[in-house]
Amino acid sequence: MKYLEECAALVEPEIDRWISKEIRPEVLAKAMRHLIEAGGKRLRPCLALSACEAVGGKREDAIETAAALELFHNFTLIHDDIMDHDEFRRNVKTVHVIWGEPIAIIAGDALFAKVFEAAAANASRLGLSLERTVELFNTLSRASFELCQGQVLDMLFEKRNDVTEEEYMQMISGKTGALTEAAAKAGAILGNASREKVQALAGYGRLIGMAFQMQDDVLGILGKQEKFGKPIGSDIREGKKTLIILRAMKLAPERDRETLLKAFGKSSATSEEISAAIEVLKKVGAVDYVAEQAQKMVAEAKMKLRVLPESRAKEALQAIADFVVEREF
Repeated sequence: MKYLEECAALVEPEIDRWISKEIRPEVLAKAMRHLIEAGGKRLRPCLALSACEAVGGKREDAIETAAALELFHNFTLIHDDIMDHDEFRRNVKTVHVIWGEPIAIIAGDALFAKVFEAAAANASRLGLSLERTVELFNTLSRASFELCQGQVLDMLFEKRNDVTEEEYMQMISGKTGALTEAAAKAGAILGNASREKVQALAGYGRLIGMAFQMQDDVLGILGKQEKFGKPIGSDIREGKKTLIILRAMKLAPERDRETLLKAFGKSSATSEEISAAIEVLKKVGAVDYVAEQAQKMVAEAKMKLRVLPESRAKEALQAIADFVVEREF
């Protein structure tokens, strides 16, 4: 959609400004910029810019915070890759593989520091009221904490065999939903939206973030590596308790469960064992089930946009919701 392309193009120079190549030491600049230069959808910045305009502001009113949200997202990716021992992201080597874990941790921390500097610059430039400024920073800091909670749950799940679907939903609500909520909510705050619209956009953002994670789990099974950017089936090999796995363990007959367990959580699993496990996930309907749940969440998210007047920005928010579940395999 042309509007979203405009948003992405608008935010690129701003992202570049906050993590300039002139940062020193040079290795810090390179490590901070690595995944951002490798691409990405710029989903969170586009959410913030679209939300701001959808409530009556201008896209430019949220530009620094939009850039901050992309820095925030990339900070989480760098740290996630360290914890998951992932070697590739966006079809390039991960930061810790190239520069080592200590530099990668610092690069993530540096990106996170820039988040609040950029948001402060945004509030200052707009002359944002004290109440709105506090709400903006509270939104970002709460998302930070929720994200940590979600990440810890994700890690704890790897050691448990009794994870429920409800617990999984709680985990992705924090790990993925919190930041997309923050993006949409921050845009609404910077656009001086009413309380009703701020809350509606926050709810919309949370739901599409959760749907995004569920679709990511589907793509991790059915996707193509060149588009997905990570090895297909890596969640199985790493023992990730995705909703697909939880559903399959619940539904699969004993023989199929055994096939699944031969690969699940086994770093030494062969490509044949991974392929056989994927066939089980498809056969028992677990993949289709999760894809359908993601579709339902997106439909619910779009309903929350009814409080907004018709505009190109509202259409963009609807398009973002559709994109979340229509990404190609």
